[in-house]
Amino acid sequence: MQYANRATAFLATALLTIALPGAIPASARTGDAPAAFAGMPGISFQYYEVEGRDEQEIYAALQARGIRSPDGQSATGVTRWGFQFRWGEHRDGNGGCRTYNPRAELIIGVILPRLRDADGLPPRARAWWGRYQRTIERHEAGHARIAWDHRDDFLRAGNGVRCADIKDIGNRVLARITALQQDYDRATEHGRKQDRVD
Repeated sequence: MQYANRATAFLATALLTIALPGAIPASARTGDAPAAFAGMPGISFQYYEVEGRDEQEIYAALQARGIRSPDGQSATGVTRWGFQFRWGEHRDGNGGCRTYNPRAELIIGVILPRLRDADGLPPRARAWWGRYQRTIERHEAGHARIAWDHRDDFLRAGNGVRCADIKDIGNRVLARITALQQDYDRATEHGRKQDRVD
C-alpha cells in the first residue's frame, strides 16, 4: 500500500459592482472588514481612495479610479476568490487508487473604494455616499458569501473517489460556484439592483 499527498490550485475571479471605466488603482491600502462581511473570517481587503465634495465629483472620481478586470470589465469593487485543494491518495496492491482526507483552502480578496474626508461632506452628499458604499459592500459580500458557503463542497465530493477523478471533481466544484456567481450578477445587474436579493 502506498499513501501520498497531492495538491492543486483552482482560482477564479468574481468581478463586480456598478460597472465603471478605469484602471486598477496603483495604490490600494489594506483595512478592516466592513460589516457586510461578518461571519466570513480570513478575507483580505484593499481600499483605493477617491475624492469629491458632492455626488457628481465622487462619481467622476470612481469612474477615474475604478478597477478594470483582466477581461476589460470595469467595476467599483472586485471580489477575487480561489481554492487550493489538497487530498491524500491510497494505492492498494491491485493498482487501485482512492482519495482520502480531501480539504480546500478558500482564499478571498476584496478591493473597495474609500472616500477621502467623508466626514467633511455636506449632509446630503454624506448620506448618498453612505448608501452607495453600503450597496457596493453588500454586493461584494454576496460574492464572497457564495464562495464561503460552498467552501466544503470539495470535501464532500472528493472523499474516497478514484484518484483519476479528483481533478475533475475540483473543476466541477469550481464551475458550479462560478455559475452561482454569474447568476448573482445577473440577478443584481452587477450591483445596480442589489436590493432585489438583500
